[in-house]
Amino acid sequence: MRVLLISPRSVFPDVTPGWLRIPQMSLAILEALTPPQHDVHIVEEEVEEIPDGDWDLVGISVMTATAPRAYELSQRFRARGAKVVLGGVHTTVLPDEGLQYADAVVIGEAEGVWQKVVEDCQRGRLERVYRNIAPDVSSVPIVTYKRRKRRFLPLVAPVVASRGCPNNCEFCCVHRVYGRRVRRLSVERVIAQVKASRANHIIFLDDNLGASRRYAFELFKRLRPLRVRWSAQVSVRFILDDELFHAAVKSGLLGLFVGVESVDPVALRRFKKSVPLEGYVKAIRRCRAAGVVFHASLIFGLDEDKKDVFKKTLDFVMRHGLPSVSANVLTPYPGTALFDRLMRQGRIVHKNWAYYDHTTPVYRPAGMSMEELAEGYLWFRKNLFSVGGILHRLPAQLRVNPVVYLGMNVAYHKTTKLMQEHYRRYFAWLKRYQRSGSEEVVLSSSLPS
Repeated sequence: MRVLLISPRSVFPDVTPGWLRIPQMSLAILEALTPPQHDVHIVEEEVEEIPDGDWDLVGISVMTATAPRAYELSQRFRARGAKVVLGGVHTTVLPDEGLQYADAVVIGEAEGVWQKVVEDCQRGRLERVYRNIAPDVSSVPIVTYKRRKRRFLPLVAPVVASRGCPNNCEFCCVHRVYGRRVRRLSVERVIAQVKASRANHIIFLDDNLGASRRYAFELFKRLRPLRVRWSAQVSVRFILDDELFHAAVKSGLLGLFVGVESVDPVALRRFKKSVPLEGYVKAIRRCRAAGVVFHASLIFGLDEDKKDVFKKTLDFVMRHGLPSVSANVLTPYPGTALFDRLMRQGRIVHKNWAYYDHTTPVYRPAGMSMEELAEGYLWFRKNLFSVGGILHRLPAQLRVNPVVYLGMNVAYHKTTKLMQEHYRRYFAWLKRYQRSGSEEVVLSSSLPS
């Protein structure tokens, strides 16, 4: 069979430069799980066109913001005679929605079930639902990443060491999709994947690579002789652990993604953060001294946030010279406790999944209007990623990685310039939608004018 695997594009344009991109591991895993007699083609629509041609089976990985586009593509390929299977996070939490547009859905993870999907499709007996929650991670295949024209340099590759998260953050559905129990691959298997990637820089996709101190020490010991640089998501306690952080740096640590979430002590307490804001400041300084990029994830639109939160946050970032920031608008994704709470409170304004994208207000904030949240968020980004904002933080990055710093911040600068038009179109659409009085899920992926 001819098999096409797609990661759909989102409404908001992605301007990340090619040299900063990494290939998607989910599609590579599906490709590796497909029996070798089948012809498999991978497409990441953010960076490449979907090829013409006839396909027997089309697999689409669905995130919430890409769901409308996924359904549009599904209908298009089914009209041409292909069988379409939807999977991914959004499909796992809303499988009945996906079944309206596809021949079948996969709930959960691909390992152990995708092979059956392919076999059933070949035999003409595709089932409607395939369920595979929290399988044994030893079945995760070792994948290879092919170089595609104008796609990425074959120097950066994603690797997974574990799945699952014991935390129960209100705004996150990881524990629902991957489970509360952390399932770890053997260190030997992780090292085999690192070697197979042939990459100089590894991105670990784990929700918290340092959750097990013993496992982390063993992994870092095995990474050190490979002489690769690596980045990962961790808790701030990882950085404050002298011995563990030192071992990570010696093994090739380049950057860490840390969920700071807010600079408001009240909000941090509601998040049940066990480390006060001063601990994050210490971690920022420790990373800088070690030449490690500290990437902070921040959220605007929390119930504690007032209109002054944007200036307070900008002052914090500038004062401490944060090299890299993911500034997000709180998004109540389906499948999260946050979505359920805001629905009960009548604060979800619409279910146009295309706008559930980390940047667009889709609910009524407690401390400001939706428009004020958008305006404040845009103001924060404009100032942080302005030429002046970038140059102001540059001296603190000279001993870290100024090239990566400039590349990432210039990309954010370009994205911010597009955001003002994105908001103009969004609020124009929102007014029309509210006038219509509709409460239905909006499943169009086309851009509003």
